[in-house]
Amino acid sequence: MENPHFFQYKTQKTFLHELPGWIKILLIVTLAVTAFYLPVTVCLCAWPILILFSVFVLHFTFSEIWSDSKPITAYIFLLYFATLLLNLAEHFSPTVNSLSLSGESNGSIMKVFIPKLTYLPLFARLALSLEITSIFYRTTSRGQFKDGFSTIEMFITRKDRAPLSDTLALALSFIPRISTFWARLNRAWISRGGKDSVLKALYLFPKLFHAALREGYEKSLAIQNRSM
Repeated sequence: MENPHFFQYKTQKTFLHELPGWIKILLIVTLAVTAFYLPVTVCLCAWPILILFSVFVLHFTFSEIWSDSKPITAYIFLLYFATLLLNLAEHFSPTVNSLSLSGESNGSIMKVFIPKLTYLPLFARLALSLEITSIFYRTTSRGQFKDGFSTIEMFITRKDRAPLSDTLALALSFIPRISTFWARLNRAWISRGGKDSVLKALYLFPKLFHAALREGYEKSLAIQNRSM
């Protein structure tokens, strides 16, 4: 029930689940950053391949993949509508109309609604990087993150203690927790007859902020108690 939430750990027995946490942490950083330096054609080919890999090898559901792809989808629509408004303002501006012929102006109105491919490289790299991050997030538990950060921290500091590992693991696990909070608030809103509107955001965002602060406070107390 909880798995479709954004970047939430999925319990399975695959080779990627069994991989040591420190290796997965290094792979997340390396591969996610490398995606922004790959050619667009490579990103467009690798993205669907990773989705098929997630479904048939890691046993992700399509609802889980869609949940993790929502940020890039929302970003695409937001950028498209922002570009559309700019194109409409430019098309109907007096300066542009005075410089263009009437026939050309009537024929070019449809071009305003056609998305340009200027941002395609950015979208392709973002989608690939997000999919890579999603794969490792859903196959790495909080305990694995903690152990991985402990291994890396002790290797760097050459000490037997890793005080930052709990904090770093908590920070990473907070992303799916916020998604879980929002899903619960959204279900409660819908069950009470609420509808998608500005009022929904104004009412639920303060509650989401309060739940996130309370979760962070309780986790920080738990970390302090363990370190005493």
